[in-house]
Amino acid sequence: MMKCLAFLVLLMMAPQVANAQQAAPAGLKLVNDCLNNADKNGKLGTSCIGLIADPCRAKTNNDTDKNRACAARELAVWNAILETAGKHVRAGGFKEITKALADSEKAWAAQREALCPTFDKIEPGFLPGDANYCRMQITANRALLLRKLGAGVNPH
Repeated sequence: MMKCLAFLVLLMMAPQVANAQQAAPAGLKLVNDCLNNADKNGKLGTSCIGLIADPCRAKTNNDTDKNRACAARELAVWNAILETAGKHVRAGGFKEITKALADSEKAWAAQREALCPTFDKIEPGFLPGDANYCRMQITANRALLLRKLGAGVNPH
C-alpha cells in the first residue's frame, strides 16, 4: 500500500521532477545554516525562504527567464530539505503520523501543481520567477513544517 502511494505521488509530480535540478552544495549549506540558527532561536525558519532566489533575482534586471532560473535553484534546495525532513518524520516510527504524511503528500503535490502553473499564465513579473517561485514558496513552507514534525517524533 505504501509503495503504491509513493508511486502515485511520484507520478503526480513527474513534470516537476523531470525538470528538477540538483541542489547546489553552497545553496544547501546557506539555507541549512539559516535553519540551524532558526532552530537555536526557537523559530520556524520562514526568514530562510528566499535566501538564494531573492538576491539572484535582484541581479536579473527583471528578466523573466533569469528570475525563473533563480527560483529553480532555490527550489532544488528546498526539495532536498523536504526529502530529508520527510525521511526524518517517517523514521519516528509512528504509523499514524507516517500515514498522515503520505495522505497529505498527495493533496499537497496536487495543490502545488494545480496552483503554481497559473503564475506562468499571468503578466510576466507579477510573481518574479512565476510558477517556479510559487513552487519554491510552497515547498519551503512544507519543508519547514515537516522539519518541526520530524523533531517532535524523533526526540534527541
